[in-house]
Amino acid sequence: MADNHLPFPTPEGTDNTNTAPGNDTPTPENVFPDLGNAELVAAMNALKENENKETQAKLIEKVLTSRFFAPVDVMDADGNLLKGSGKITVPNNAKFNFKLIQNKKGEQFFTVFTDIEEFRKWNKTQVNTIVVVFPQIAQLAQTKADQIKGFVINPMGQNIIFTQDAIKNLLEAMKTVAAQEKARREAAENPNATPQVKLMFGKPKNIPDAVLGAFRKKLAKTPEVKTAYFCMMKQGEQEFYLFTLDIDADNETCRDIGDSLCESAKMFLTKFPIMAAPVNSPFGEGARKVSEPFYDKANS
Repeated sequence: MADNHLPFPTPEGTDNTNTAPGNDTPTPENVFPDLGNAELVAAMNALKENENKETQAKLIEKVLTSRFFAPVDVMDADGNLLKGSGKITVPNNAKFNFKLIQNKKGEQFFTVFTDIEEFRKWNKTQVNTIVVVFPQIAQLAQTKADQIKGFVINPMGQNIIFTQDAIKNLLEAMKTVAAQEKARREAAENPNATPQVKLMFGKPKNIPDAVLGAFRKKLAKTPEVKTAYFCMMKQGEQEFYLFTLDIDADNETCRDIGDSLCESAKMFLTKFPIMAAPVNSPFGEGARKVSEPFYDKANS
């Protein structure tokens, strides 16, 4: 096991309280917080049982939004090791010596854990941990890209490995999701605004009518929706599935309905990201030019 000494970036809202189980401390279960990673663990197990695009996508989604325990030594600005039992207070100028693991080829990886049980499988001695999120892990790994091959989750359990290439792909995925969310928000807040990037619209291919039927059933239970269109949209180089809805409700309700429809559509539509927008927006105008309503409240 090797060490890696780096200053640690701390995004707002990240809990950097360190913990150290030992004979004079409460039980680890009382010291270490529950990070709420049950769905992440389930996604990792599902990937191990049946690796496919769906299980890969689910795992990536959970990794990007989860918190992890990372084993560290904590030092003050002068390089003195901070010791303590249970939880210790970390000064603002502290540095963290992140623990690395090494495979049979001699390649080194950061290691993180979903919960205290997985951590204790790896090390039962008095080792501090810090709570980290994916952007922090990625930043640390990329800072030492010439030495660190990536990171591994639960090395004594599911042993899910993310290489440097995988980290780059995940960071790009985060940027894409952030851009999509920004575009969706701006479209909802400013339905009459003109998009800066040229939009192209077309009819979706190979969408079974049974899938649209499932969407009709959902919309039939949403009385605020009067009509709905479904098409493909291309914005720059990115393609989307696009729902445009004629909704008789306030802006917040419109957003909630659109989000709910997109979320339920994810299990049917996996090739491209999914967006929803009002019909009185540039998105809606484009959609109506290439498609007829697939749902009409008056005829349902």
